[in-house]
Order: sequence, then structure tokens, then C-alpha cells
Amino acid sequence: MRVVALGIVVVVAACVALIAAPRWGRLTVTPIVITPPLEYIPTDEGPVRPPQWHFAAPAAARLVDVLEDAGLTPDQIERLRATAQSDQTGGVVLAPDPGLVRGLAPNVRAQLYAELSKHPLNFDQLSAFRFHGTSVDDWLGPDVAPEARKLIEPLVYRDGDFLFLADLESVRAQIGNGPALQHLIKRLLAQATVQVTLDVDDPSQVDSLAEYWGRGGRKVDIRPVLESAADNSFNHSVDITYLLPDLARRLLYRYQKISLAELEKSQLDNCFWTALNFFNDDPDDHLLDPKFALERLQQDYYLVHDELQLGDIVALSDQKFNIFHVAVYLAEDLVFTKNGYFSLAPWTIVPMDRLKGHFAEHRDDWRVTYYRRKDQ
Repeated sequence: MRVVALGIVVVVAACVALIAAPRWGRLTVTPIVITPPLEYIPTDEGPVRPPQWHFAAPAAARLVDVLEDAGLTPDQIERLRATAQSDQTGGVVLAPDPGLVRGLAPNVRAQLYAELSKHPLNFDQLSAFRFHGTSVDDWLGPDVAPEARKLIEPLVYRDGDFLFLADLESVRAQIGNGPALQHLIKRLLAQATVQVTLDVDDPSQVDSLAEYWGRGGRKVDIRPVLESAADNSFNHSVDITYLLPDLARRLLYRYQKISLAELEKSQLDNCFWTALNFFNDDPDDHLLDPKFALERLQQDYYLVHDELQLGDIVALSDQKFNIFHVAVYLAEDLVFTKNGYFSLAPWTIVPMDRLKGHFAEHRDDWRVTYYRRKDQ
């Protein structure tokens, strides 16, 4: 650029910052929320279970301190102590009354239920409904009846960026079974996920993008869609769903259909089956067995620390490397995952740091490691 001032020609260098696109290209991430089909959700959940809170031996020995630390009042603690019974393991079981359960302040409920989620018998807290977001409105949507919503809202508590509900039985005791419960559970099972598009506005990018997204011997398969996006005068973006291997493309944003064949399996599709079958045209159902899947992970994969690639395994474990969840790295900070062993847990794409909220019960014992298949 040339600037003329006071008869002197001054040359000003234009500084242009050239930022190279990452290996996977430029991505646009759009938040969405999905819920399971209504016909997959039963209308009858059976008899209402009265709440029970289990404390293992270490916590049971200092029960009053644990309850005080959680923020319960002296009156609430005395009401709970009056129900205490020992169990066979040396722990304690409490039977809170409905008024006490409903009267817990959100911050007290969050701290107390975080402690309860450490015990495997506290199913309600361990498997609490959870939703990534800040608004109960976003979670429940417009479909939940006002009567049910009024019962739900005082029971919702927050942990980090997630909202939790662990007291569905308290709500069921008042609304009963039927369509109202069915619609409520549909919304409580809502999952915040993302849709991702890849911008291919430069034909010279096609080779490098095909190299990254075509891992697993699929470069020839995905090259046409990349070329099409690059040549399109109106829209250069492509949904990355079309760039994923066949199995992931079929499963993404969907829920497992339960047939007689699925009922005959030892387990329903889980995170290990999902992750280790990522590049397999025909999924190996032996991977439904976590023990077998861990053996395959140990034998067929190696540890990596940086420069992650499409299809690398993201493993969440405790400090002793006991793995409790695996997902598949896609690009940027995004993973392909199935967060749960049950049929109403969908296959989704989420940012890696959001997995921590999905597995909040492991908040005090957390490690992330990455693995790559030896033949990739």
C-alpha cells in the first residue's frame, strides 16, 4: 500500500496473518438437542421405589460429619439418623422421608448426591438423569406438563456445566405411570450434542482433507463428496457424517432398536463395542464383552500423546488405569461416543471435556489416555 504525505512517498507494508487450516480443515459446530422416540419409552415403570441412601463403611463411621459437610440441617440429620440401619458390609442405609427429599436445597442436594454416587447401590444418584446446559427450560422443553414440571424443578441440581435429576421416584409417586410419565422421561433423556460441517472452499485442500478423513482405507470413498463441496458455487460445506466410516454414519444421532436378536446378546451395544468397531465394516459383537474389548485394546492398539488422528481411542480411566469409558476421536476437540450401556443412550458427537460431566461420579479419580490401532 502507498501513502503520499508532505510530498514524500511512504511505503506501508500490509501485514496479513496467514493462518493455516488444521489438518481436519475448518469446522463449524452447531449445538442441537435430541431425545429418544416416544415409542421406545415405556409408559409403566412398575411400583414406586421408596428412597434409600447407602453409605459404605468409611462414610458410615462418620455419618453425621458427612451429612453436616453436605449442608444438611441438624433437624434433617436427626430425622435421617432415626431411620439408620446397618447392612452386611458394615455400612449404613438411611430411609429419607419424601418431605426431607423434596426439601433439600439444590447446593445441598448436589453435594450429598455426589457422595451417594460413590456407592454402587445408590442407583438413582449413580445413574441420575443429566443434561449439559444452564437452563431447565432447555432440558424439559415445552412438552412436559406443568404439573410434572412443578414437581421436577425443586429436585434439579447442578454440577459444573450439567443439570442433574436423581429423584424421579419422588415425581412418579405423585404423577403415577402413563403418558405424562412417558413424555417426562423422553425429555429427561434429552442429550445435548452437536452437528458438525466441514468447509471445503479451496480445491487444493481436497487431497489433505481426504488424507485425514479417509483413514481406514476410505480416501477413495470420501473424495467425491469433498470435490463436490469444493466445486459448489453456493455451499462449500459438507456434514462430517458423510465422512465417517459406515458404522458410525449409520449410528450417529440414533438409538438402538431392540429386537429379539438384541435380547439374546449378553449386553446391549456399549462404548467399547462402539469405539473398537469404528473402522469395521461388519461389527464384531465379541466386543460387547468389556473384558474381551480391553484385551483387544491392549493387543491391537498403542499409546499416543499428541497429533491425534481420526479413529484414535479416547480412554477415560481412574488413576490405576481401570478404564470406565472409551470414545472415538474425530477432530479438533470432538469425539464420537455412546454414553451408556442402555438402549436409550444415543450415539452422539460431543466435545471431549463434556465427557467429564457425563461421568461425574468419577470426578475425584480421573485420567485420559489415547490409543491408535497398530494397522492404521
